[in-house]
Amino acid sequence: MKLTTSSFIGFFILFCIPSTLKGQQELTFSQYMFNHQSLNPGYVGSKDYTQLAILHRTQWMNFPGAPESQAFTFNHKMTSKNIGFGFSGVNDRIGPTSTSRVGIDLAYHLPINDAFLAVGIKIGMTNFNFDENIIETNTPNDLAFSFDDEGKFLSNIGFGLYYHGPRWYFGFSVPWFIENENFNTQKHYYVILGGLLNISDSFEAKPSALFKYTQDAAFAYDLSILILYNKLFWIGPQIRSTLEKGVPSNEFGGGFGLIAGININKSISLGYSYNTSALGNMISNNHATHEIMLRFDLIPALKSALRSPRIF
Repeated sequence: MKLTTSSFIGFFILFCIPSTLKGQQELTFSQYMFNHQSLNPGYVGSKDYTQLAILHRTQWMNFPGAPESQAFTFNHKMTSKNIGFGFSGVNDRIGPTSTSRVGIDLAYHLPINDAFLAVGIKIGMTNFNFDENIIETNTPNDLAFSFDDEGKFLSNIGFGLYYHGPRWYFGFSVPWFIENENFNTQKHYYVILGGLLNISDSFEAKPSALFKYTQDAAFAYDLSILILYNKLFWIGPQIRSTLEKGVPSNEFGGGFGLIAGININKSISLGYSYNTSALGNMISNNHATHEIMLRFDLIPALKSALRSPRIF
């Protein structure tokens, strides 16, 4: 696929100039409630077993240059010291631009009654790339499409607080502090919270909320409530918009979605989300977003009871 200069300019304004459209930049997966580590390094070590998650997101299907993203997280708890450590990585491609990030996550979990307050840090590197080969310009080797820091590995650091009990959590984080003017990236602030509520012997409800903010952008929110049956499978709706506008609309953006998943066995979970966009006339609801999650909970054979439900 090649983008013409005029097509790219429109694309560039949409994704790379947040002060113009007040848009969010950082990637947020729809199934963040199953993978808190991607947003908050304080999550690592919150489980009493080792965990590995892999996600793939294809956004706005059949829309030229639409985002496509992959992520992985791994974390493990040193129970005797209440220390968690892990690794995480994200690859995010939007049109001719791609961003790759890898990091080491560390967290200490301080016991407070029946809960823990975790303080986490993320130390990592970011790589920005711009593929000029898919841009057709009127001027060969146009310097307007040349960026400093392209192809370099730039160090970065993040921070997170994660307060959690067996059936609830609350977190605040800034995954990456260092900004990059050349690629117009800014630090983002996240708040996540949720829990697990009993409905009956067979059914439970899992409400989740995410709030996101960055400079020159509106406060964004993501709300969902999943219904679980016998801790085996789950399904429920999701809504995304801004606090200022309230609900999604074609005029102000946002969207609706559906999340579903199943615990295939004791160790493997599979999740799927479907989302529609309401971003003006540029992207219609026909351009849906699909996301798949595969999670491995490596529970020791001698572990007879889990302090934390697998659904977090």
